[in-house]
Formats: sequence, structure tokens, C-alpha cells
Amino acid sequence: MTSILQCPVCREPLLPTATGYQCATNHSFDAARQGYVNLVLAHNKHSKEPGDDPDMIQSRRRFLDLGYYLKVSDGINRTIATALSSLVPHTNCSILDAGCGEGFYLQRLKEALAHGSAAHLPIEYHGVDVSKFAVRQATQRDRTMAWFVASINDLPFLDGSLDIVLSVFSPANILEFARILKQSGSLIFISPGPRHLNGLREIIYPVTREHAAPAITEKAEALFAPATVARITYPLALVSNQEIMDLLAMTPYYWNIDRETKAKVAALDRLQLDVDVEIRVFKKKSGDGP
Repeated sequence: MTSILQCPVCREPLLPTATGYQCATNHSFDAARQGYVNLVLAHNKHSKEPGDDPDMIQSRRRFLDLGYYLKVSDGINRTIATALSSLVPHTNCSILDAGCGEGFYLQRLKEALAHGSAAHLPIEYHGVDVSKFAVRQATQRDRTMAWFVASINDLPFLDGSLDIVLSVFSPANILEFARILKQSGSLIFISPGPRHLNGLREIIYPVTREHAAPAITEKAEALFAPATVARITYPLALVSNQEIMDLLAMTPYYWNIDRETKAKVAALDRLQLDVDVEIRVFKKKSGDGP
């Protein structure tokens, strides 16, 4: 039996058991009743419950399920289908959503690839997030995928084991991504474009500056070929206070603004804004890492 999972204690392969996973040195990790497995070691936690809390996860799920980011999801799906197009038919393929949240993007990716040009590939889907509340929600979208509570700084995968790593509006760890990707594997990195969420940002900040290019571009130079970049832009009209507050809860602004500014946003029941997203494809250089 083979596995691409790595024990977070001893780094040996983790193999599936009747109740979860176990390595050759008998470190075992049982699945929760919802179907996910927690691979965060207690001494590595920086707080009692790392990551997004239940209210933030519910806000994200409500907002994404309204379909406002379907165009972003569709762009991601097309990009990954293209990245997979060079693989030999019937070759086993593994995809990781690193920072999967409540599973919206990975679930839609699976549906798109199953009915598109990658339908001939046997694909294993993995989602990882440090928030157990997020991963619990993700299991409700599709329990056939492998969901794990884990940190992007210590990903539970063997060296050179994945074809695609997807990172959507999430922190990135370039060294870990390069370690777990196969030779010529692809990192698909989604970040805010220059005008992303203008409209909301103009309420929050006295002076609105364009988003700069993400720092990952420079950090990736040593391990990845220069990125190709695609941009998705469209206007968005939110039509209720619930939608506006759910969007705010999905962003770093929710934590960074003062009470007065948050009250100003909370008073809105209509909001026009821009969606502006950049999709970068980094190809792991041959000869780097495993």
C-alpha cells in the first residue's frame, strides 16, 4: 500500500487504517466523526483554536454559496485543467488546496475536472486548513475528498508527492510548497488584483491605494519558474447588510479596522464594489528538491 501522507511526528509515511491513519512507528491519528483527520500536534499550536472561528466560517460559506465568486472559481478551474493537460492519461494525480477554508473552491474544482478535459485522470483531492471549524464545514461539501486539519508551515505530505498545490487568498509557504510538489508540479496562487474590493476599501480607508503584487513572486524565484498571470475583474453589487458583513468577515479588514469604521460598514444595506483577482501559475524547477 502506498500513501502520499507524512506523519507529523516522525516524517514516515502515514497509511490508512480502519479508524484513520498510522505510520510504521505506530503514531496514529483517528478520523473525527465528520470524516476529517486532525494532524496538528498539540505543542505546535499557537492558540487553543488556531485559524478562523465558527462565525467567520459561516460568513464565508453564506457569501460564497450566493455565487458572487463563481467567476473566480471558474478561472481557477480552467487554469488547473490547463496545468493537468500535459499529464499522461490514467496517470495518478494528486491535488492539494492549501488553506481550503470551508471547501468551496476544491469542491467546484472536482466537479469541473470530472466533466472536462481532465476526466481521464484518476485524481486524489486533499484539503488542508489550520481551522478545524473550516475543515468540519468542508466535509459537508464532499466527504469523498481527504480533509485534514494542518498548518501550511508543516504540511502532512511526503516530498515530491503532489502534482498541484492550490492557494486561494491564503498565506503561502514557498519552501513547503516546493518540497511537496513533484518535479515540474504547479503552484496555483490566487491573490487580490490592484482594485480588489474597491468600493468597500473606499469606505474603510481615507486614501485607497492599489494592491501591490504579492511578495510570493520574489520569494518563489529560486524554486519556481517565473509565473504566468491571468486577471479576472468584474463589478459586484451586494444587496443586503448580511452580504456586506459576510464579505467583511472574509477579509483581513474585519480585524484591522476600528469600531467606528466597522459601524460605518455595518450601516450599509447596498454596496457596489470591484472583484479583481490575479491567478499566478508557478512551475517547480527541475532539479530543485525531491
